[in-house]
Amino acid sequence: MSAIKNILAIVGDPDTGQRALATALQAAQYLEAHVDALHVRPDPLAGVPIIGESMSAPMIEEMTKMAEHTAVGRASKTRAMFDATVGGAAASWIEDEGFEDQIVAQRACRADLIVMAPDAGDKDTTAADTLSAALMQTGRAVLAAPHSVGPLSFKRVAIFWNGSAEATRAVTAAMPFLKRAEQVTVLRVEEEEWYASTEDLEANFKFHGISAVVAEVIPKGARTGEALLAAALSTNTGLLVMGAYTRSKLRQMILGSVTGYVLEHAKLPVLFCH
Repeated sequence: MSAIKNILAIVGDPDTGQRALATALQAAQYLEAHVDALHVRPDPLAGVPIIGESMSAPMIEEMTKMAEHTAVGRASKTRAMFDATVGGAAASWIEDEGFEDQIVAQRACRADLIVMAPDAGDKDTTAADTLSAALMQTGRAVLAAPHSVGPLSFKRVAIFWNGSAEATRAVTAAMPFLKRAEQVTVLRVEEEEWYASTEDLEANFKFHGISAVVAEVIPKGARTGEALLAAALSTNTGLLVMGAYTRSKLRQMILGSVTGYVLEHAKLPVLFCH
């Protein structure tokens, strides 16, 4: 039986929300799980302490009304998308008000997996803050939806393995997918920073009845994120599993973030854990 029974899809707007919801629904069907779609309306009063000192009361009231009207309109369009996308699937709509990152951090414990449609190249600070909260504050894995969601298959899974705590947590969170997979490919890089033996990981898989394991080495020299996605593509992977932000802040500044690259360029769902 699957250990993932409820999936929380973050649906902030009709476009990114549809990607997250479609991914969540297909994962839920595969795992025989339920989906909660969470939409957070911004609090129209949230900006008042910032602008209040330089604006008159009537101007603040007018801006608050405009913000509320915009939020209600977006919520209505997102709910319409939800109704059109869900069909007869087991899914529920949840609407809340406040800061999206805070609400997600508070309410994520109702689910076993969070699904989002983030874009590392997006300048939307709300989306970035929500992704950070989901990864760092919830204790849950995050399944990032691909940029274009068609029919998904989770039967072939690839794991980016570097022996880190983050990668280990990601493997644990992905167990319901791994146990159902027809093939599991463990990818590691030759570079010293990312090198880790797969022997003990494969031994653990055997205890869980996961036997269709293939270990592959990504040649060093290429950009890690780019090489990782290319290797996943070459194995016809339907789901990539990896730790999130395993490099230190300094190394991310110098070498770049593998997580950020994968988020921006992945054409398949990616399950992350920090």
